[in-house]
Amino acid sequence: MMRKKSHTKILLLMCLGIFICMIDSTIMNITLPAIQEDLHTTLETSSWMLNVYTMTIAVLAIPMARFADMFGRNKFYLLGLIVFGLGSLLCGLSMSANFLLIARFTQSLGAAILIPLSMVIGVGIMPTEKRMISLTLLGATQGLSTALGPTIGGIITEKLDWHWVFYVNIPICMIGVIACVFLLPLKQEKTVKAKIDWGGLIFSTIALFTATLVLIKGNSWGWTSQEALICYLTSMISLVLFIVIEKRVQDPMIKLSLFQDRQFLGSVLTVSAGYVFLIGVMVLLPQFLTRFQGKTELEAALLVTPVSAAIFFFSQLAGLLVKKVGFIVPVILGFLIMGSAYYLLENLSINSTTTEIITLCTLLGVGFSFIIATATIASTSSFEGELLTASQGVFSMLRQVGVVLAVAIFVGGLTNKIYQNQDKVMRYAQTQLNQLNIEKAEQTRVLRHTKNALYSDKEHVEVDSQLSKKQIDRMINQNAEDILKDMPLNKRKVAKPLIYKQVSEKIEKKQTEIDKYSKKVNEYGTDKIASSFSNLYKSTVPFVFVCAFLGFTFRKKNQKKIVTEQLKIN
Repeated sequence: MMRKKSHTKILLLMCLGIFICMIDSTIMNITLPAIQEDLHTTLETSSWMLNVYTMTIAVLAIPMARFADMFGRNKFYLLGLIVFGLGSLLCGLSMSANFLLIARFTQSLGAAILIPLSMVIGVGIMPTEKRMISLTLLGATQGLSTALGPTIGGIITEKLDWHWVFYVNIPICMIGVIACVFLLPLKQEKTVKAKIDWGGLIFSTIALFTATLVLIKGNSWGWTSQEALICYLTSMISLVLFIVIEKRVQDPMIKLSLFQDRQFLGSVLTVSAGYVFLIGVMVLLPQFLTRFQGKTELEAALLVTPVSAAIFFFSQLAGLLVKKVGFIVPVILGFLIMGSAYYLLENLSINSTTTEIITLCTLLGVGFSFIIATATIASTSSFEGELLTASQGVFSMLRQVGVVLAVAIFVGGLTNKIYQNQDKVMRYAQTQLNQLNIEKAEQTRVLRHTKNALYSDKEHVEVDSQLSKKQIDRMINQNAEDILKDMPLNKRKVAKPLIYKQVSEKIEKKQTEIDKYSKKVNEYGTDKIASSFSNLYKSTVPFVFVCAFLGFTFRKKNQKKIVTEQLKIN
C-alpha cells in the first residue's frame, strides 16, 4: 500500500501532465501571427497548426485510454510524456510550416495519452473518501491551463520568440519522466486481458475524424457543399457501424453503458458546452485587443489573465458547493455567470476600458470554474476500473470536440459578421462618394481604393485615395494643356500661368474633399468591423443562458444524498 505522501505526489504529477497538454491547446492563439510571419505560411495552413492538435486528441483519446488498460496505465503515461516532449522539441526546431504540422501531430499523440490517463490515475490513486480532492484539483488544472495558454504564449512570444512556446515543455516533461520512474509502479501493474477492438477503433476514428474535419473546414467549404455532405454521411454511417459493433463485440472500445449513467451524460454535455463558450472568448478576445485596441501581445495576454486567476481560485469553492448541494445548482450558476460575461461582451468596442475587459474576463473565469469542477466530479460518477478509464477517454474526447466546435462556431460566425459589416461600409462609402463634386471616373477610382482597403488583411480600414505628387503634377499638366489647346496661339503664353493656377486649385480642392471622405470612411469602417465581435457575442448570449438548463440533466431523487454517498463524505 502506497503511503499518503506518495498519493499526493502522484496526483500532482497527473496535474502536471494535464497542465502541459491543455495549455498547449490554447498557447498558440496569440503566437500564431508570429509563426505565420516567420514561416511565410498562409492563414489556412497556420490554422491547421492549431486544429491538428485538438483534432488528434479528440480522435485518439478513447483508443489510447483503452490501450493503456491493456498494456499498463503507468507505462503508457510515461510513454505519453516522452512522446509529448519529443513533439515539443520538434515543434521548437521547426523551420517550415509542413515540418511544424508534423511535429505538432507528434506532440498531440502524447497529449492524447496523457489527458485521459492523468484523470484515471489521479482519481484512482486516491482513497475513495479523498476522491473529491483529486477531482477538484484535476478539474481546476484543466480549466486553469486552458485559460492560461494565451497569457503565457503572449509573454513568451514578446520576451523571447515563438520557438520557446514549445521549448518550455521539454524540462517539464523531463521532470515528469523522472518522477514517473520514482513514483509510479511500472512493473507488474494490473492490465486488462482483452482483444483489440479493431472494428470499433477504425469506425470511431473515421466518425470522429470526419465530424471534426467538417467542423473545422465547414466555413471555407460551405456547410452544404459536396465535401461537407460527404463528411456528414461518412461520419453518420461510421457512427452507426461503431454502435452496432460495440453492442456485439466481447471487449468493446467504449462500453455504451456509460451513457446510461445520467451523471456521466450530464458531465459530457456540460463540459462540451462550457468549453465552447470559454474558447469562444479566449480565441477571439486577444485578437480584438491587438487588432482594434492596439495592444501588444503581452498586454492582450495580461488582460485575459483574470480568466485563469478566477478559475484557479473559484474551482475549490465550486467543489465545496457540489459537496453541499449536488450538481444541479453549480452548473446552473456557472452558465448564468458566463452568460453575464457574454452580456458585457455585447458592448465590446474600440473604446472599451481596461476595467471593463478585466470585469468580463473575471466573470467568465468564475462561471467556467463552476462548470469544469462540477463536470469533472460528475464524470467519474461511481465508476471504477475499466469503466473509469473508458469514462475519462470519452470525457476527454468530447471536451476536445467542444474546443473544435468553439473555433468553428466563433471563427465562422465572426467571419460572417465581418462580411456583413464590410457590405455596410461599402454602402456607406458609396453614399459619401455620391456627395462629392468629382467626375464619375474619379469616383470609380476612389471606390476601387476603398474596396481594396476594406477587404485587405489590415487591422484597421485604411482608405487612402490621395494621389501622389507625381500623379497630381501629371494631372495638372494634362488638364491645363487640354484647356490651352482650345485657346488661340497668341494668348496661350500669357494665359498659361493663370490656367495652371486655376487647375491646380481645382485639383487641390478635389483632393481635400477626397481626404475628408477617406477620414469618414476610415472611422466608420473601423468601428463597424470592430463591432463584428460584439455582434457575434450578442447573438450568442441566449444560448449561454439556455445551457443553464443542462443542470437539470443531473436531476435525480435525493440528489444531495446520492452525491454524498458516492464521494463518501461524512
